Amino acid sequence: MIECRRDAATGREVIMEVNGRFWGSLQLAIDAGVDFPALLARCAAGETVPAVSNYRVGVRSRWFWGDVDHLYLRLTRSDERLQLEPGAPSRLRAVLDFLRVDLEHDRSEVWRWRDPGPFLVESLQWCGLLGRGRRRR
Repeated sequence: MIECRRDAATGREVIMEVNGRFWGSLQLAIDAGVDFPALLARCAAGETVPAVSNYRVGVRSRWFWGDVDHLYLRLTRSDERLQLEPGAPSRLRAVLDFLRVDLEHDRSEVWRWRDPGPFLVESLQWCGLLGRGRRRR
């Protein structure tokens, strides 16, 4: 995984991080139909790994507590304080985006019916009721 960022002053791309691990949006790829960890395991086992061409386009990953944090900041901080670029979406747009749910395309980053534990732990952490709280106000 290689992470880059564009330097606003020069417009130049700068490498920020190189990691020998999967990227943070891995769940999105899996939800779209490309299970990279399973493909890697097959490759490591010496199996032939076919090219993947059958995946769903338009799948969107939603991270609930990240969406809550974003909405909170948009509603409680000025555009200037958040250093938003001119023409950034309005606060109303932030509320509407938060409320918009597309059951056909949206997938939860953490919540899974078959394994609710990670979401419950993250929720308790976010609320400050368990270990390292996520709230950064």
